[in-house]
Amino acid sequence: MRVLGEVCLLVCLVATGYGGFLLVVRGGSTRGRAHRVAMWLAVVGLVSLSVTMSILAWALVSRDFRFEYVAQYASRLLPWHYCLSALWVGQAGSLLLWAWMMNVLAVVVRLVPAADNRLRNTACGLLLLNVCFLVIVMVFAADPMAASLIAADDGAGLSPLLQHPSMLIHPPIVFFAYSVWAVPCALALAALLGGRLDTTWTHMARPWALAAWTLLGAGLLLGAHWSYQELGWGGYWGWDPVENGSLLPWLTGTALIHSMMTWRHRGALKKTAVSLAIVTYALCNFATFLTRSGIFSSVHAFSESPIGWLFLGLMSALLVGGAMLLVRRRGALRGQRLFECYWARETLVGISLFLLVSLTVVVLVGTLVTPLSRMFIGRMVQVGPNFYNNVLPPIGLGLLAMTATVPLLRWGSNPTNGARRLLLACLSLSTVGVAIGFAVGDRHPLALAVAGLATFAVAAVLAAWLHDARRHPAAGNWCGLIGALRRGRRKYASYSIHLGFACVAIGVTGSSLGTQRQEVTLDEGDVIRWADREIRYARLQQRHMPDKLVAEAVLEVAQTGASPVELRPARHLHLLQNEWTTEVAIHSTWGGDFYTVLDAGLGDGRVALTLVHNPMMRWIWFGGMLTMLSAVVAIWPARHHRQSIQDVSSGPGGGDAVRHHDNRGWPVAA
Repeated sequence: MRVLGEVCLLVCLVATGYGGFLLVVRGGSTRGRAHRVAMWLAVVGLVSLSVTMSILAWALVSRDFRFEYVAQYASRLLPWHYCLSALWVGQAGSLLLWAWMMNVLAVVVRLVPAADNRLRNTACGLLLLNVCFLVIVMVFAADPMAASLIAADDGAGLSPLLQHPSMLIHPPIVFFAYSVWAVPCALALAALLGGRLDTTWTHMARPWALAAWTLLGAGLLLGAHWSYQELGWGGYWGWDPVENGSLLPWLTGTALIHSMMTWRHRGALKKTAVSLAIVTYALCNFATFLTRSGIFSSVHAFSESPIGWLFLGLMSALLVGGAMLLVRRRGALRGQRLFECYWARETLVGISLFLLVSLTVVVLVGTLVTPLSRMFIGRMVQVGPNFYNNVLPPIGLGLLAMTATVPLLRWGSNPTNGARRLLLACLSLSTVGVAIGFAVGDRHPLALAVAGLATFAVAAVLAAWLHDARRHPAAGNWCGLIGALRRGRRKYASYSIHLGFACVAIGVTGSSLGTQRQEVTLDEGDVIRWADREIRYARLQQRHMPDKLVAEAVLEVAQTGASPVELRPARHLHLLQNEWTTEVAIHSTWGGDFYTVLDAGLGDGRVALTLVHNPMMRWIWFGGMLTMLSAVVAIWPARHHRQSIQDVSSGPGGGDAVRHHDNRGWPVAA
């Protein structure tokens, strides 16, 4: 079986390399034998990778320790589903999964009907060449089929920190997002190579960019949730370099979606859109470099190896090649002037792009300061969370203000008198949000600003919704409201994405500014009062399981006006690795999370605990889920190809331009 897997890797290398070459070289032609051959080669590559991945997956589940990869990441004590998840934990397995996903996408891109077959064929060829690159890395540097040099009765097993439900889906989602980001990049490069720089490529790239943005956002959310529940430090985002690596393409991808929309609506930001498509996928490879080069020590990173530098080389090739093509096609990419109307929608999009790119640069600089300082000045300069917490809030407030204002603006002209009155009304309502925040005890200027802008965002969406309902009367008020949502599905989905962003901003601000932490030592039966709660430590329990020992403290927590709850923070000793892990216990409400950590057992039932109160945490998870679900609604294809009212948002769900307006300047059917 192992030899069959090796042969399949070599077959895939040849098939995808030659197929990609044929499609790129013959991309200007949409017919001919070469294209049929290339398509069959893409299928051969996919079948070969599928066989190889099936062999490795079966070896992991069956604990076949003749495979070096299985001996490194599986064990007889590990449940089968965690053995299977080891497929994407190691270097070789994750590369195999990534290559398989990329090959699937190449075949799908080639089979799906497209507005421009030449662009589609060239893009498919570029994707196949990327698959070939990944297979080359596996064949020469990280072979998933490598034989174990020493026969073993058991393997090393999966790291205890990775034995968490989130890890069953988080890495595949992130790798799939990276794969999907390659499609807009390939389409942009194909448009540059063929000189076909009209809006066609943006229409073809839009659903792929939205899908990749959604997937990567879901991956980031799952990663934050894993960190919050598994690492036991009380937070969800520590500005870890590897975390930052995944955030960077999500930020530039957000800017890409908005720039493509502005190109379609106003014929502006053409060079920006093409550049961001290339930069976003280049940053996906940069994130891979961070995890695989060994320049950072992180729980997310792989061991030190030369593989990461290969991805840095691919990133450099994308950036240099893209820049050369941009210079060559600069005449065809001349766009209209962006800031003709200072209160038009494209103006806010331009400001948002500047803020998103600024945010990307800040995160990139903060990530690279440590290795670059060690390289150039001989000593390590550490950049901690305080750097980000001091620099990023103004940028975040600016983005929140832009997203809040968008629903009441239009493309190409300043707002009408009616829209100005609605803007002033929403601004007045935002003071209510500030007053509520002040009344509940928030005194920090940042918290009050977020409360006001979030209220403004909700008011602006409601104002736009009510106006659309009145403009299209139905049998009743409720029918009119529902009809407006149905007619403007993508528009309101993108507005919901903005509201999800506002919810996340509320949660991040509340949890950052209002966190309380207390370390205590308790004997059985001790009662303390802290954070408006009465906490009684009942007992310490110990349990033996097949693969670990469990010690958990039983806490009875009573809060004023609420029913008492029992929490069981624990520590697990994993027998195979002889390693302790922390299992936190959390009581979550809309007001905040009561987060408990068992630090140590001190003998005779005495324990050391860390108690954390994290306000507004549910708002982060709710806002993230609202954003992801709304993005799915925005991606969902329409029943009819011709749409009139939809796709007028400046959010990630926006689309085609609207050509006519009513006497108040609001968009109506073309």
